Amino acid sequence: MSIAQFEDLPDEILLEICIYLTTVDIINAFGRSNSRLERTITQFRHDINLQQLTLKQFQHFCYHVIPSYADCIVKLTINTWYAPGEIALFNRFIAPYKSLHEFLPSLKQIWLINFSNKDIDIIPKILSIEKVLIDSDAQVSLLHSTKVLLDRYLFCTRNSIKELRLYDSEEGFRLQHDLPVMTCLYLQKLIISVATSDDLILIFRRAPNLIKLHVEISLFSTDLPKQYATTDIMPRHIKDFHLWVKDKRLLIFEDLYNILTNIPTIECLSLEIETDDIQYSQGHRWRELFSYLPRLARLDMGLKIWIGFNKVPIDVTPYLQTFSENGLDICAYADTRVLYIDAIPYEFDSATGVMTSPSASRAKATNMSLFQKRARRVNTLCFDGRHESTSANDWFQVIHRFPTIQVLDIISINVTDQLDSKFLENTRHLRLPNLTILRYIRSTKCQVNIPFFMYLANNEVLAPRLCSLTMMYGDFVYVCKRLPIDFQFTRFHELRLYGNGADGCICLKDIQLILKIFPNLKHFWIHVQSSRTINKNIQFIIQEILSSLTNLISLRLSCKKHSLRFPVLPDDDHTWIQHACRLSQSKHVHCTIDKKEISVWK
Repeated sequence: MSIAQFEDLPDEILLEICIYLTTVDIINAFGRSNSRLERTITQFRHDINLQQLTLKQFQHFCYHVIPSYADCIVKLTINTWYAPGEIALFNRFIAPYKSLHEFLPSLKQIWLINFSNKDIDIIPKILSIEKVLIDSDAQVSLLHSTKVLLDRYLFCTRNSIKELRLYDSEEGFRLQHDLPVMTCLYLQKLIISVATSDDLILIFRRAPNLIKLHVEISLFSTDLPKQYATTDIMPRHIKDFHLWVKDKRLLIFEDLYNILTNIPTIECLSLEIETDDIQYSQGHRWRELFSYLPRLARLDMGLKIWIGFNKVPIDVTPYLQTFSENGLDICAYADTRVLYIDAIPYEFDSATGVMTSPSASRAKATNMSLFQKRARRVNTLCFDGRHESTSANDWFQVIHRFPTIQVLDIISINVTDQLDSKFLENTRHLRLPNLTILRYIRSTKCQVNIPFFMYLANNEVLAPRLCSLTMMYGDFVYVCKRLPIDFQFTRFHELRLYGNGADGCICLKDIQLILKIFPNLKHFWIHVQSSRTINKNIQFIIQEILSSLTNLISLRLSCKKHSLRFPVLPDDDHTWIQHACRLSQSKHVHCTIDKKEISVWK
C-alpha cells in the first residue's frame, strides 16, 4: 500500500503515535483537521490532562481549546506540581460559572494534584462531579483552616460525589468530630489519609454505603477516644478494604481483629502495617481472623514488625513456620530490628507500590515458586535501608524481581562495597525500561556511594527513560563535587532537592555547580526544613536559576519552618523575576510569593 500523506495512515498507526504524545499535543495536532481524525482522537478529547504545560500553552488551551470541546470532556486533570498556580488560574478562568458542570456538562471526574491552601475556592464548584480526586501539596502543608473547609465541603455539605480521593502526605486529615454527622448517601468509594483511628471510625458513621475504602492512618494519639467502633456503625457493604498504618504504636493485632471480623463482606483485603505487636507475626492468629471473612478472595499484605534488639539479623524461620503450618503463602526477611512479612506472589489487579528492604535479598518463603513469580502491576518500589550496612548486590537482587517499575524510591542508604566485575556480571541483563523517577534519599553521613548512585542514575541501558531525580541537598552536592569537571546529566528534566539541618545552607556556589551539571532542567524544586538555610542568598539563587536554565518551565522554593524573606518590594512588583526570565511581558510569567513558598511558572 502506498501512503502519500499523513491522513492515509490507518487508525491503528495514528493511535499508536498518540500514545507517545500528551493530550494537548494530540488535540493541537489533529483537532479540527477533518472528520475522520476527529473521530480517531475521540478518546483523547474526553480525557484532558493540563499538567506539564507552559504558562502560554495553558492560557491558549483554556481560552481557545477547552471551550470548543466543553461538551466532550469527561475527565480533567490539573497539576500544580509542574505548573505552580494552575488550579487557582483555572478557577479564575471559570469564575463566571457557579459550578464546573455549567461549563463542562459531561464532566464525571476531576483530579487536582498538589492542591494547596490558595486553591480551596474551587471546591464548592466541583461538588456535583461524580469522581473527585484531591492530592494535597507535598511540600507546603495545608493549614488547619483549609483541612476544616475540605472536611465540611466534602463530607458535611450535600453533594453528588460517588468516588472520592482525599490524600495528604503528611499527617493526614483530622476530621471534625464536633459536627452533627451527615450521611454521605452517594459515596461508594473512598481513598483518604486521616490522622488518627478516631477519624476512621467517623468515616464508618458518615459513609455507610461504601463498597471500597482505602485509608491511611498516620498518628498515634494518647487523647481519650472521640469515637467508638460499636457493631451498629460498622460498614455493611465494603468489598474492597485497604488499611495502611504508619505508626507502630497505633494498632495492635487485637484491634485490627475486632475491626475486620465485623466487616464480613470483604472480598479484597490489603494491609500495609507498621507495628511493634508480636502477634502480627503469628500465622494461627491470621488464619483465625480470615475464618471470619468468608468472602475473602484476595489478600495483599506487607507487615513491618519491630521486634529486634540485637546486632545480628532476626531469624525468620520460626515466624515463617507458623504461616506455613496454617496454609498462608508469605515471604519473610529481616534486618537487626525489623521483621518483614509480605503476602506472595507480588501480583496486583491495578498499579500499586511495594515497600521492601535490601534484606529481602535473603528472603525465605512458604512457597518459593510463588515468591519467584514475576511481579505484576508493581509501578513503584520503595526501599528503606535503615542505614544498615548493605552491599550493592542486596539492592539489585530485589530490584531484579520488579522489572516494570516506573518509580524507584530508596531511603536511608549505606552501601559499603564497590561495584566489582562480579556485580557487573550479575546485573548485566537487568533492565528497567519503564523507570522514569528515581528518589535517592539520604545516604549515611551524606556520603553517597558514587559507583552505586551512578549505576542507577547514569545508566541508559538499565533505565533509558529515567528523567526525574529527587535527592537530599547534602548528598547531591557531595556527588556533584566528585564528578569529572566536564560531566553533565543531560537526561534529567526534573530535579527535586530537600534540605534539613544535616545538609547545611543552600549556597549560590553550589547552585551554580548544579546548574552546570544539569543544563536541561524543565522543572526544579528546592524544599528546606528551615528558611534560615536559604534566606541569605535567596534572591541571587532564584535569579541564577531563572537566567541559566533556558528550558525551565517551573521553579519552586519552599520551607516548612519560619518564613522566606525577599527584598522589600511592592506586593505586585515581580519585574525582577520577569527580567531574570528574559521575558518582555509580565503576562508570560506567573509568580506566587508568600511566607512559605516562591514559585515561578513560565
